[in-house]
Amino acid sequence: MSTWQDEEGVIKLPSGRKIRGRSWKNNPNEKADVSVVLSTSVGYRFGAPKVVSDAQETLAIDWPDFRLPRRPAQAKQTLYEVWERAIEERVEITCAGGVGRTGTALAMLAVFDGMDPADAIALVQEKYHPKACETRAQRAFVLDMGCDIN
Repeated sequence: MSTWQDEEGVIKLPSGRKIRGRSWKNNPNEKADVSVVLSTSVGYRFGAPKVVSDAQETLAIDWPDFRLPRRPAQAKQTLYEVWERAIEERVEITCAGGVGRTGTALAMLAVFDGMDPADAIALVQEKYHPKACETRAQRAFVLDMGCDIN
């Protein structure tokens, strides 16, 4: 079992799971076991992100900057799967800026962890970045999760 140390970008969910959020432009101290890259389809070839990740496994979600995932059901499924894995593996969420999309995905993971969606957004804004879930649509996407988890 490998988990994150308490470092910048790592948030602890109520279940004890630790997830790291970051910009893929920043070099991390520790390698992730699984990295979820939130990016647009530009730069993809056969579903793999052009962005290089040094994680053991890299998953991609087609998610344009300042917007919502192009395939919401796939995004939720992928994030749910890595939330489950975060009990025993180092999971990170990354996007270019490491704020809006990454913060939204982190809040989604907190909802999977049992948090009320509004509380999940507040947790991520307090513990990760004050501008997480930066657009109205991103906040609404998380808030709507209270109605349709899984």
